Amino acid sequence: MALDTAALIDLRNFVKHRAGYLQYRAGGTMKRVPITDAQVLTDGTVRVQAMISPGEANHIDRVEIYNNNGDLWAHQDVNITINQGQMGVLYWFDFSIKEGS
Repeated sequence: MALDTAALIDLRNFVKHRAGYLQYRAGGTMKRVPITDAQVLTDGTVRVQAMISPGEANHIDRVEIYNNNGDLWAHQDVNITINQGQMGVLYWFDFSIKEGS
């Protein structure tokens, strides 16, 4: 079986439209942030991004993405330090949807 172009487009758009929000852990506390952008890049990758502004906590050690039903899609343990004067970081998850064998 081979997926046709329409199937790949539909799958990419599904991810783009079903991504709900990001959560991150800073200073031991999980915080939720809205998605600021979701797009399909020219290479077919779906990029979902959000601005993380941890406030007084200056270290982020985990980022998670959830669908709009509140189900965890993916997570990543990170080591991000926010420097003084820096307002936050732009963080994104990239989803590559490709046909494989």
